[in-house]
Amino acid sequence: MFIIKSDYGLSEVGHDRIVKWTRSILPEGNRLKENFYTAKSMMKPRGYRKIDMCPNFCMLYYLENAKLTEYRTCGHSRYKPRTNREKTLVVHKKLKYFSFTHRLQRLFMSPKTIEHIIWHHSFNAVDGVIVHPSDGEAWKHFNSMHPHFSVESRNMHLGLRTDEFNPFGSFVASYSC
Repeated sequence: MFIIKSDYGLSEVGHDRIVKWTRSILPEGNRLKENFYTAKSMMKPRGYRKIDMCPNFCMLYYLENAKLTEYRTCGHSRYKPRTNREKTLVVHKKLKYFSFTHRLQRLFMSPKTIEHIIWHHSFNAVDGVIVHPSDGEAWKHFNSMHPHFSVESRNMHLGLRTDEFNPFGSFVASYSC
């Protein structure tokens, strides 16, 4: 519905009328949201924590630094200067930290993402050709060591690879995977 609303420039009222009509023809107990506002609230990111940070990106106000009011590294103040009308302190910059668990949960919300996540389970590999990490020896070894984990196709194998990885583009080697 969001894509249709966006593609055709529908107003919120138009969106709500289409949803109302659609809900009238769907069976009882359907899970289609009642209006644009409730559907939009479902799309908002949840499960994140706000952490104050230095505007110069040199420090986070987290754990042992949570109660500081001035950055140790650069001496910059944590809060913006107050005007006469402001009653609360306003932080210069905030970081939204999404936990790893919530990131994975959001991945599983989309049916298209699920197709990609379980692809390795149904794909028939050609011997001697590696087209996916699941064709490699490390993956096969892991599956043989942990058969209870590898039975479920939706369990995710996570790996870390750092050779030739260049996130900022400041080196000669380009990104490769």
